[in-house]
Amino acid sequence: MPWLKVPSPEADAALRALEERRNAANDDAFRVADTMIAGTRARGDAFAAEQIARFDRVTIAPEEIRVVPRNVKIDRELANALDTAIARVEAFHLQQLPSSYAWNEVVHRVRPLRRVGVYVPGGRAVYVSTLIMCAVPARIAGVPEIVVATTPSAAEKDELHYACNRLGIREIYRCGGAAGIAALALGTESLARVDKIAGPGNAYVTAAKTRLVGQVGIDMTAGPTELVAIADDTANIESVQADLDAQQEHGPDSAVICISVGTPIGNIRATLNLVADSIEDAVAISDRIAPEHLSIHTRDAASVADRAQNAGAIYCGRFSPPAIGDYVVGSNHVLPTAGSARFFSPLGVYDFVKRTNVIALGEKTLAELAPSAAAIARFEGLPLHARSVEREPAIQKVTS
Repeated sequence: MPWLKVPSPEADAALRALEERRNAANDDAFRVADTMIAGTRARGDAFAAEQIARFDRVTIAPEEIRVVPRNVKIDRELANALDTAIARVEAFHLQQLPSSYAWNEVVHRVRPLRRVGVYVPGGRAVYVSTLIMCAVPARIAGVPEIVVATTPSAAEKDELHYACNRLGIREIYRCGGAAGIAALALGTESLARVDKIAGPGNAYVTAAKTRLVGQVGIDMTAGPTELVAIADDTANIESVQADLDAQQEHGPDSAVICISVGTPIGNIRATLNLVADSIEDAVAISDRIAPEHLSIHTRDAASVADRAQNAGAIYCGRFSPPAIGDYVVGSNHVLPTAGSARFFSPLGVYDFVKRTNVIALGEKTLAELAPSAAAIARFEGLPLHARSVEREPAIQKVTS
C-alpha cells in the first residue's frame, strides 16, 4: 500500500471510501436475519434444529439444543491462563459498579438485569476470551442468569465448558449465527428469553441484533475489527507491523491503518498508509476514523494518548500490543467499531444494570412544586398534566 500525504485529495478520498465501507448496509445479512427471526418466532427449537443441520451439518434434536455445562479437565497451562484472565478482568471491572443514590424525595435505583445472553463466536475459532469479557462484568453487576449461545462445534469444546463453570454459567444453547441471536431474544420451548445480548459476531449476527433492538437490549452493533497505528521516527517497525498483522488475522475485512508522522516509517503492510505532518494532525485523522483500537508508537506515547478522543481502547508503546488487551490485561475487548467510538464505550459492568428513578413526594413538597409544573404543562398545551399535579385539595388551596 503506497503512502498517502495528508491533507491531499487522494488521502481524503481513501478515508471517505473507508467510512463508506464501514457504514454500508449488508442487505443479504438483513434478509437472512429476518428469515431467522421469523422462523424462530413461529417454530422455536424445531426451526433452530433445522438451521443447525443446514449450516453446521449436525443433527441435534430440538429438545437437546440447550445443554448444561459438563464438568471437564483441560490442559493445565490453558486453565491457568483462563483463570488469570478471569481474575484480571474481574479486578479491573469491579470498580465500574454503579451505585444507587437518594436526593430529597427522589431515589436513583440501580439493579442488575435479570437474564443476559452472551454470544460466543464459533466460526473461525472458539472465542472463549469473549465469554470472559462479557460474563465477568455481568456477574459483577449481579446478573443472576447468564446463558451462552454458540455454534455446536464450539459448544463441544471442553475449554468452553471449563470457562462456563468458572463463571457460574449453567446454560449453553448450541445454535450460532442469526438463529442463535433470535433464540436468545425471543425465547424458545427450551430457552427462556434474555433481557440483553452481549458479544460480537459476523454480519448476520450483527444484523439480527440490529433488527431485534426494542425486543431485547444489545451491547452494540459490532462490525469488522479495526486498528489505527500512529508511529514516528522512534517507532520499532517490527512492533508496528506485528500490531497491524494481529488485527488483520481476524479476517480479510479487518481495517488496519498506519499513520506515520513526518515521513514514511518503512514498508508497512496495511489497509491504508498515511503520512501526517505532525502528531496533532495524526491524532486528528485517528479521531476522524474513531477506531476500535489505537496503537501509539511515538515519543511520550501516553501524552499522545491523552489527546486522542475517539477510540475504543488505546495502547501506548511497543510493550502494550493491542493483542494483549484481547486476553489478560483486564480491560474489555468488546469495543465499538465502524466509527462508533465517537459515542459508544467499551463493554462494562454498567451495561448489565438498569436504572430506575423512584419518586415519593410528601404533601408539602408537592404543594411547593405543583405551580411550576402546572405552568410548564399549560405552556406545552397539556392541561390534564396541570390538573393532575394540582388535584389534591391542599394544593388547590395553595395555587388558587
